[in-house]
Amino acid sequence: MPAIAIKQKALGGKGVVLSYVTQPDEFWWRELVPGTKRYIHRLLPNASTLEEALDQCIEAFTKLRQEEAVQAGSEAEQKKTASVGGQRSRNDNSGRFKTRPIHACVEEFLKQEEARVEAGLLKPRTLVNKRQALTKQMLPYLTENGVTHTRQIDNNTFQNYPTWRRAAKSTRKLELIYFGNFLSNYCKRRGLLHPEIDVSELKPTITIKDSEVDANPPLIEPGNWTKVLAALDQNRRRAAKLSNHRGLYFAKLFYRWCIIIRNSGLRPGVELNQLRWCDVKRENIGRWSKSQQKQVDKWIAVIYVRDSKTGAQRIVPTNGVDTQLIQWKKEQAEYIRKHCPKSQITDQTLIFGNPNNEMKPYTYTRFTKAWLEIINTLEGQLRPYIFSDRNYTIYSLRSTYVCNLIMQGKGIYDVAKLAGHTVAVCEKYYARLSMGTKAKEITSFDYDLQGQRNVETASY
Repeated sequence: MPAIAIKQKALGGKGVVLSYVTQPDEFWWRELVPGTKRYIHRLLPNASTLEEALDQCIEAFTKLRQEEAVQAGSEAEQKKTASVGGQRSRNDNSGRFKTRPIHACVEEFLKQEEARVEAGLLKPRTLVNKRQALTKQMLPYLTENGVTHTRQIDNNTFQNYPTWRRAAKSTRKLELIYFGNFLSNYCKRRGLLHPEIDVSELKPTITIKDSEVDANPPLIEPGNWTKVLAALDQNRRRAAKLSNHRGLYFAKLFYRWCIIIRNSGLRPGVELNQLRWCDVKRENIGRWSKSQQKQVDKWIAVIYVRDSKTGAQRIVPTNGVDTQLIQWKKEQAEYIRKHCPKSQITDQTLIFGNPNNEMKPYTYTRFTKAWLEIINTLEGQLRPYIFSDRNYTIYSLRSTYVCNLIMQGKGIYDVAKLAGHTVAVCEKYYARLSMGTKAKEITSFDYDLQGQRNVETASY
């Protein structure tokens, strides 16, 4: 039995969802057979993250109960068959199935997904991705192939999708997962597909090689981060010369935002953009200096990630974030005083909220557009990552954080915990980097006398 990569209890402890180290993005439902030491496993074919697995495990649990009911009632079913003289029952639909226009099914499915977002069962960003995949990719593909109704879908319908779709392999693979999610959770449940169709076999396989995993190459080549930082500062200075105070506010925000991702490894949308002031604490980890005969302070920011992509909470001690947050809070307060006096910064306020929109978060598109503008100004100046020819993205800031930790000699387990990855994912994506020598702890530093830290805490 392979080692377990992720495991979490579900459905009130009736079982667990898990993935194995050998296939960390393949999730299973597992439950113990009562009175035995044996487990039942069911693959969750449309789940590639822990969040999706937790959403879909109810379907696996329900199917197992249905199988038990069928087995227990098999004798009664035989009697029922005999009572009609071996003829097919009136309620038996095995020879026919319903059909509907696919575009109408997609619209209803997305409305249901919107309800799940409102209920807190689905991330808003996941809904955006599903909508994009189904309406902008699946429907045009099916229309081009003459498939307009659900009854026209067969096991070969999507076999040409990997060659039809022009996008990164990882993008095509994720889109096929969303297609399968729609077909399983909407069409199949409503009897709109042929009974013999197995959705898990309907999707073509896309294999991603190790050399193709760097969709977000890190900015670790010499001089790259310095150039990006200079471009961010220049963008801030350029905005200061304009008369648009909202544009200047965002330019200042974006400058701090990028530095904090690079120094904390937070996911841009689901983590950093949702971070509140109460989610970050200051800690003084300074020590007594014998040569200076005084306590030498060193303040760090400790970030408490309460909601993440995987659903797991974590604590991230950081270097280089404390100063950025202090400066940003001053800039934010000054802007609000001048332009949005009705707004107020509290512990519950988003750190990177929009004061011109009730401190709600900016759209993620606003950040990706700003990043693209920065990268375009640096065209031809940044060295390509040695293992990838892909363009640098916002997530390159996060991968830079992870790669820097690994190159400093941090343990792979510690890196995985800090980044919110599994150990298997860290090894898959980052093990090629030189581990170097074992470095000091993440926030440690040298003085002439080593001793016990006197930790002092404070709020921003």
